[in-house]
Amino acid sequence: MYVGRRMTRNLITVTGDTNILKVKNLLKQYSIDQVPVVEGNRIVGIITDKDIRRFTASPASTLSVHELNYLLSEMRAEEIMTKKVFTVTPGTPIEEAAKLINERRVNSLPVVTGDELVGIITTCDLLNVLLEFLGVGLPSRRFEVTFPNRKGEIARIASMINEFGLAIVSMITAAVREGSPTRTAILRLEGPDPSALIEALKDAGYQVAAEYQGRAKNP
Repeated sequence: MYVGRRMTRNLITVTGDTNILKVKNLLKQYSIDQVPVVEGNRIVGIITDKDIRRFTASPASTLSVHELNYLLSEMRAEEIMTKKVFTVTPGTPIEEAAKLINERRVNSLPVVTGDELVGIITTCDLLNVLLEFLGVGLPSRRFEVTFPNRKGEIARIASMINEFGLAIVSMITAAVREGSPTRTAILRLEGPDPSALIEALKDAGYQVAAEYQGRAKNP
């Protein structure tokens, strides 16, 4: 999957001469925590709610609401925006975007084609992708199966699941360090009672942890 399939295309943007009070109100109005700063279609910076909070922390925190709003109305986006912006393209793999967000400790990445801003992808977008790939929210039972780290084991497990009439909703297995004797797969299965499958997997030497069925309930 690529960034272009998950990015937000209908962007809220500001220009460098937009006053900070307007930026603050836009963030609140659209329930977002960052907004790109553009010149035409070209991104020149980004402002986050953290930038605004940092600016108003001191000495502005001693001002009245009226005084603070006046101060914010006199400041321009270009004065406090972050100018070094990390970007991706629509063709960037989704996992590379997640890696960049994690490494750079940012909450979003503007998406560009050449010099043109065409979208934005956020940590929330990436979390939704993860939940989708995990099959969270679909009628299913969750299992963790630990198995020897050798060729053919995943195919063997999948074959056993099929033999017992269950279907794989999702399967994810983490990369392991070289030389590790085992690895673990997280699966979501749908179909009949999996008790017989669980016993068969254990008899085959696998460690199985089965958890709740379907969605978690809010307390």
